[in-house]
Amino acid sequence: MKQESVALAMQARQRLEGMRAEAQLLSLLTAVHEKGWTEFLLEPRTVEELAGFARLPAERVQDVLEALQANGIVEQEDGKVRLTVPFATVAADDAWIPLGDKLAQIEMEVRQVRALVEDSTPLALTEADALVVANAVGGHVTDVTRAVYAQLLAQLPDLAAQVRAGRWLDVGCGVACATLTLATTVPEMHGVAVELVPAVAAEAKRRAEAFGVADRVEIRQMDARDVPERDEFVGAFWAQPFFPAAIRPATLAMIRRALKPGGKLFIQELEAVPTEQDRPAWTVRRLIAHGQQARFGPSAEELAEEAVAVGFTLDRIAGTDFGRMVVVTK
Repeated sequence: MKQESVALAMQARQRLEGMRAEAQLLSLLTAVHEKGWTEFLLEPRTVEELAGFARLPAERVQDVLEALQANGIVEQEDGKVRLTVPFATVAADDAWIPLGDKLAQIEMEVRQVRALVEDSTPLALTEADALVVANAVGGHVTDVTRAVYAQLLAQLPDLAAQVRAGRWLDVGCGVACATLTLATTVPEMHGVAVELVPAVAAEAKRRAEAFGVADRVEIRQMDARDVPERDEFVGAFWAQPFFPAAIRPATLAMIRRALKPGGKLFIQELEAVPTEQDRPAWTVRRLIAHGQQARFGPSAEELAEEAVAVGFTLDRIAGTDFGRMVVVTK
């Protein structure tokens, strides 16, 4: 019996040691990013050059580099060190979702899961938190983003047609990466993007102006349920994961009201069925979503049922390289 207890304790200890190592690595990566190492190491550098940049002893820098290298973050060759290609991709200026945005999201979610155990009240995001989420989920308009959306438009010809046919409605746009990517790719596109959180809507508006499409893309800071148009939009996209269960029917009813007869709504299935490998992390994401009173991981079939319940007609559930997309028609 004692041997069995020791074995079980060792199992728990091994799991904790794995968690410890991941937490330490995340802290190390966050620190070197905040100190500018990730940008500096986009180019090959010697240890001495990095030590001078970091103002640390070369021995300390070498220890840090060995830890980063062992975890696939940097690589050393011919006496020089640089970020590995995957990490260089997210540290570059033109990253779709920059490393800093993802690290900020992780830090925020660490706080959230702790709060869910300490307090029974629903999670309330500050404007700053909402902007962190919008940046980490929506990302930035880059050549990579445009290539991704070009692939999506090729797989959903009716989406491409709707974007070109008339006014487009983006419901829950966040920082409007999707709409701005489409607007900078499709010159004919005109649309309205709706975001509830003032700081997030302000950032979306700033980006629209920076890309020179503010005359074609109107960013509105408002409750999506209050969009006043009727029979005016040819197509719409609904960022459904960010809408609490209590307001989903009214939001869908607004979208149906705002679309022209024959207009199509596109809804992306997200987080529906985790792989066995992803399930542990998936359960924590579900915890956070439920803490925010959001509906987590509805299947494409369940999303279709939601839309049909307010009067939409199911067109199809389309498979794409980016997951399943529900297409419903007014």
